This record gives sequence, C-alpha cells and structure tokens, in this order.
Amino acid sequence: MPIAAIGLGSNQGDAVANVQRAIERLREVGKVTAVSRLYRSAPYGVREQPDFINAAVLLDTSLPPRALLQKLQAIEKDLGRRPTYRWGPRVIDADILYYDEARIDEPDLVVPHPGIQQRQFVLAPLADIDSRYADQLRSGYTAESGECTPLMLEERDDLAVRLRRLAKTFDETDLISLRVSDEAGNAIELHRAARGGVEGAQRESPELSDGKRESASVDVIKANLVGIAHLVKPVPAVGAQLEGDRELGYVEALGIRNPVVARGAGRLVSVLVDDGQAVEYGQPLFEIARVP
Repeated sequence: MPIAAIGLGSNQGDAVANVQRAIERLREVGKVTAVSRLYRSAPYGVREQPDFINAAVLLDTSLPPRALLQKLQAIEKDLGRRPTYRWGPRVIDADILYYDEARIDEPDLVVPHPGIQQRQFVLAPLADIDSRYADQLRSGYTAESGECTPLMLEERDDLAVRLRRLAKTFDETDLISLRVSDEAGNAIELHRAARGGVEGAQRESPELSDGKRESASVDVIKANLVGIAHLVKPVPAVGAQLEGDRELGYVEALGIRNPVVARGAGRLVSVLVDDGQAVEYGQPLFEIARVP
C-alpha cells in the first residue's frame, strides 16, 4: 500500500486541538503509522499573524494522489477552514508532502511538496517520522524559514525537566509507583515493572492448529506509561525469534522515552499496537512465547 506523508498546520483558535483533530480525521483516509511531535513555528511568507502549530503524519492509503488531495481538502473544510489570502492564517492546513516515489507537477498538486527543502516547519516534523529527513537535520542542513521548536520543549520545558528528574529518582529508589498531576487533573503514572521498562504478565500457551498447545509460556508485554507508542524500525515480524534483551519500541509522554524491551529470548507471538498509537497504562503491546 502506498505511503504518504501529510503535513499539518494551524494558527487559528485552539491550534493544538485543530491539528490533533486533523490527525484523527486522517484515520478515515488510511492507516496512520507515525505521528511527529507538535512544533511551534514562526509564520512563513506573511509574518504579521500568530505562530503556527505544525505536525507531520505517515499514512498508508489506497487512495491515489488526486483522490487523497480531495479528501484532505474535504477534511480542511469540515474542520472550519475558509478561503483566505496566500500564506494567511488558517484553522487547518493539510498538504501531501510526498506519496511514495511519485513525482507530480500539476497546477494544484505538486509532489513531493516543494516546501520540504526550504521550510523548517515542514522539515522538522517530517524528520521525526522519516529517518531520511532526520539525516538532513543531523548533517547541519538549515532551511530558510524562521524558528521552529518542539511545542513541549518551548512551553512545558520546566514540567519536562521535573518529570525527567522524578523518573530518574523512581529508577534509583525502591518506589513502586509514582503519579504526577497538575491542577487540571492531567496526570502521568509510573509503575515499577517486573521486567524493567514494561509490565510482564503470563497467560496460557497458545493453541496450535492440531489442537495441542506448544510447550511455552506467553508473556504479555504491557505499557507502564500513558503516552504514544512507537515501534522499532523495521518492526519484527510475528513469529520472529528474539535473542536476548531486544528493544521492540518505546512509549513517549512529555518527553519521557520509556523503552519497551523483550527481556530474554523468545518468539514474537503478536504485535498488539500500531506505531504512533495512543496507549493507556497496562495496555497490552506485545505477546512473546517463552520456552522453558
């Protein structure tokens, strides 16, 4: 199935909520496989307007480029976008950044998007979810546009620093659980895991096609942090043999990267989460068969 990268931006109303709603609507178009961090970006072209909130999404979609463009335009309209002047303020903007290896040059559709190489607010989110663009940033490439910074680091840096300190304290002490909340009731909970970094649970061995059960226990690897799940690339195939302590992914929340590790050898029975999916504490992520 083709993979498309979609760039999102908003600077009207609750811009963060607008971008998050757009991400949810993209699930109507295909399978969302990766979501970048949110970035606050200086306006491009017309400077006298509010800063933008930007993000990028990877999407597996069966729609061809023209149909995808039409669907994105319909989502923009549903979310409240109205015609304005070039580079003007908008409730939501959704652009096709690339569509597999397609190259299209039409009056209203250019793929890859010409702004990828010139605009930091396009390149930085895309680098979060596509290593090819991350390599550009690491090599010192600088786009011509203005400042673009991760939203969490810009607006919630103090909270992120405190959480990292708390997580470090949690790891170095005998604490069993830790809960951090704010006045609005938002909270993050950390729980000590039996297998270090993930919650491990056992269930009965899976049944084989002949009705027998294989002689192995199955660990259910669970999230021990509320956040966004990310899978390693490439994702291990179901049935793959895992050797030793292999990292399968991580759960991220407010800048805390919590590794999800298969402790010890085993066979991957199932992957129960998608890359970029929001997960709750205790939600099953992987199943691993352990041979006694």
